[in-house]
Amino acid sequence: MNPISVADMDATTAARWRVLCLLLLGTFLGLSAVIYGVGLLPGDMALHEEVLEGRGTPVHAVARWLDYGGKWVVLAPAVALLLVASPIARRRWWLWCGLIPLAGGLEQFFKFLVARPRPRGVHWGFPSGHVTAVTAFAVILIYILSRERVSPARRAWLAGLVTILVVSVAFARLILNAHWPSDVLGGALLGAGCAAAGAWWDAAHPPGPRPLRARSVDDPVRIGG
Repeated sequence: MNPISVADMDATTAARWRVLCLLLLGTFLGLSAVIYGVGLLPGDMALHEEVLEGRGTPVHAVARWLDYGGKWVVLAPAVALLLVASPIARRRWWLWCGLIPLAGGLEQFFKFLVARPRPRGVHWGFPSGHVTAVTAFAVILIYILSRERVSPARRAWLAGLVTILVVSVAFARLILNAHWPSDVLGGALLGAGCAAAGAWWDAAHPPGPRPLRARSVDDPVRIGG
């Protein structure tokens, strides 16, 4: 039985992230088209009203704090901490630092394109920017953890923690009456899809030794040490 090479493992990883990226972004585009055509989805109003029953309770008060998980005041230090803690993340810091703003730019574009108002006010709400940002960070972290040499228990614990963060921010956006449920779903799909695209690219371009440049006949020749 032939051993699996590192290149084969990278190719397999890239293929998995490619499938996940295309699935997530394809679903997001489909959801965007449906919302553009019909407005609110079946169940949007009912689920929204059910969540709003928790307003005025301690859960509502906690949600005001959980909402910060989708803002830069939390995400920027989280990204910085990831870069400090992970050599894998530092290797292509520009990619991970750029993915969340990229997802945010796409989120703003689709807000303008779909133009569906939020539950309150006239501002556009699809997809949720908070959920887009925190989901992109969560998927980036999960990918980095899969590449780092950490124990399975620690990997599972951190992945579970960041998943809880995503769910908490999504719930906060609903109970604070800032978004419809499908706004939150769209944000999760877009953020995860953008991060999966970055993971796909990173896995498909594993770092290697820089190739030596061929010497030109015009290059000066060093003599001695």
